[in-house]
Amino acid sequence: MHRVLNSFCFLMVSLGMPAVSVLAAQTSSTEQDGWEQLVAHGQSLQAEGRYGEAQAVFEAALDEAKTTSQPLAIARILNALALVKQIRGDFASAEALYNRAIEICDLHPDDRLMAVILLNTARLNGAVGRFEDAKALAQRSLALHQALLGKNHPSVADSLDQLAWIDLRLGNYQESKRNYTLSLAIREKVQTTNGLALAGTLNDLGFLEYSTGDYVHADECFRRVLALRRKAQGASHPDVADTMVRIADLKRAEHQLSKAEDLLREAISIIETALGPDHPRLANASNNLGVLYCDEGRLDEAAPLFQRALEIYQKTLGRDHYQVASVLSNLALIQTERQRYPEAEQSYARALGIEEKTVGPDHPEVAAMLSNLAQVYASEKRYADAEKLYLRAIGIWERTLGMTHPDLAGCLENYAAVLRKMHRGKEATQIQARAKQVRDARGREETASTLVDWHELQRH
Repeated sequence: MHRVLNSFCFLMVSLGMPAVSVLAAQTSSTEQDGWEQLVAHGQSLQAEGRYGEAQAVFEAALDEAKTTSQPLAIARILNALALVKQIRGDFASAEALYNRAIEICDLHPDDRLMAVILLNTARLNGAVGRFEDAKALAQRSLALHQALLGKNHPSVADSLDQLAWIDLRLGNYQESKRNYTLSLAIREKVQTTNGLALAGTLNDLGFLEYSTGDYVHADECFRRVLALRRKAQGASHPDVADTMVRIADLKRAEHQLSKAEDLLREAISIIETALGPDHPRLANASNNLGVLYCDEGRLDEAAPLFQRALEIYQKTLGRDHYQVASVLSNLALIQTERQRYPEAEQSYARALGIEEKTVGPDHPEVAAMLSNLAQVYASEKRYADAEKLYLRAIGIWERTLGMTHPDLAGCLENYAAVLRKMHRGKEATQIQARAKQVRDARGREETASTLVDWHELQRH
């Protein structure tokens, strides 16, 4: 019966997909210029997930606006067109359009429009892993929105959401939660007709709760999001599929693997139909299905899913994007299980280089990779090298996620096993006791063995 290492940390991935930040038309439809009617139509198509059609309509609106002497109209359409290109994964074109729009606003000041464009540009920078640039842009957008609209306007919540998402990616979890909480208070007070703005904030807050191991609150958030999005967008919208991916990740963490697989398969079908075969959202879902298959010991099915995700990410986001690092780490786990240790080390080295450059050396995902690489060293009987990595990983997890995160328990258990191999039994017993305390604090009964039968785990 196939067996895999219990306390490897697979990296789930989740793209920060841009929410829609646009300016509503200020006139009735009968008074609108032709370009305004086209923009309104394009936004309706975008809301329905018909992104290709929306892009064509925005391009027609841009051609129409160029015949007028309204530079701010052109800036507004450039923003709308950039956003839909960004959603479709064409980040280079989107960035060029945003930059043109910003240049226009610099020459023809309009703080409200500038705030919107800066926020969408921040989302783009976050999506491609330029987190410091993204944070600076989001802070500028927040300051403009607060000055123009006060502290309790939905546009302020939009900027808070983006700042929170950047801090989540950087591992600044307390600051992230603070901003999401502020945003959620605004959303609850000023709810939109369809509830999609509230759903967006809840979706990201749920991912934060999931990332920090608070599965109960994560589940509450995701269930609210799914209900809101299905009601407003229909069951076949890619945003609904994204929420299904999040819920599937949660089900996997709770060992409800059959439910997780059904959700991921349905989400993949929805995303591929709506966005095509080369979209980063499809890579995200494919990677996470691969993680699930690894949990079940189905490595031959997992490997091509990871490879597909890697190819999409490298094609659309570049070879040094942080999502590439996550998939490389997962491929390295398969290479390790197949005892291809030099390949695994090479994959981890590349992944660690990317992660440390994009999110810094003290991020929990760096800890996960360090712990996994330590497992490789342990398999090669390089126990001293493994110990150094375990200690660094444990320190990162304790500083960033606290003393009771489930990933910390697995790392401690593996470190204890290495200490026993080094004939340091007293220390190993102490570390094992710490791991048990973490397990007990989580309120979950998990095996203390380094190896686990994953078919048995499925029955739990």
